Amino acid sequence: MRIRKKIIFLLVFVILAVPFSFTYAEVSITNYQDILKTDDNYVAISYLNQAGIVSGYPDGTFKPDNPINRAEVLKMILKGAGIDVSGVTGEITFPDVKTEDWFASYVMKAKALLIIKGNDVDGTFAPARQVNKAEFLKMLLMANNIKLDAMQVTEDVSPDVPKDAWFAPFMSYALKAGIISTNDKGLLEPSKPLTRAESVETLYMLILIKNGKDTQFLLHRAEAELAQIEVYIAANKVMNAKHSSELAVELTQQAYKNMSDNYVVLGAAKLARAYDFLVDSFIYGIKKQYTDAAESANKVIDKATEAWEANNATQPIAKHIKDRAREILSQVGGKEN
Repeated sequence: MRIRKKIIFLLVFVILAVPFSFTYAEVSITNYQDILKTDDNYVAISYLNQAGIVSGYPDGTFKPDNPINRAEVLKMILKGAGIDVSGVTGEITFPDVKTEDWFASYVMKAKALLIIKGNDVDGTFAPARQVNKAEFLKMLLMANNIKLDAMQVTEDVSPDVPKDAWFAPFMSYALKAGIISTNDKGLLEPSKPLTRAESVETLYMLILIKNGKDTQFLLHRAEAELAQIEVYIAANKVMNAKHSSELAVELTQQAYKNMSDNYVVLGAAKLARAYDFLVDSFIYGIKKQYTDAAESANKVIDKATEAWEANNATQPIAKHIKDRAREILSQVGGKEN
């Protein structure tokens, strides 16, 4: 009976196939053989791939779980920050970087911008060495001109990031900004070597923050996150679905702050909130918390109605969301307010 109930809840979300569009449709990547739409980092990899910031391998793979080295990550960071390395000339001061190396121009540019420096002992850059989270964040934030001089770290950032550590300001900013998060033990793991997927996800989150004044960009990214909800639910990746719905809410709320008098933006913000309530209702249903599931389902109906009233063009998707909420109400024995 428990399995049947869970299947019913999954079916409610699997049929969420009506296109969701605020401004223009999201273009899907990927021809990568090893990247599926159900992957945790699909949206980030898709965006950075389309933006020309990251690319795959000649064999048609992306290898998301592969460790990323200092040369690879430096190229990704500079491209993500929009830093042009064409025409870079001059003497290479690192003994382990040659003019003909594919990464030489990125290293030279980063050195000129004081984003990197050589090893204190032998002056090397160590391009093939794996990069850890602390190193990555330092390079990432410096390349994007995030000013941390005024940030006083007066207490430990996490149990594994003491306030006097050289990387504490970078980790503190990234945590507060939502670029990174602690693990299930409350740790930030500054010395953890990063994978390609992890570095892409972190860069993507910073790009969202940097583009916080671009309303159309925010709505486009929210659309991409909302499109993932049904994908993750169908794959039984419930917490991924919740992450996508929460991020969509944050993006549309920022868009609304930018243009609070725009009815399209208002409708989008209300639809994103309705989707988030719908995911909550689904999660409560799986947990057999049927009263909470019904309460959230009614919130869906209310918020979808508000979206409809704010922008009549949202009527089809608002109705669709309300129908899904009513199906959940039916399954948990709830009543519509």
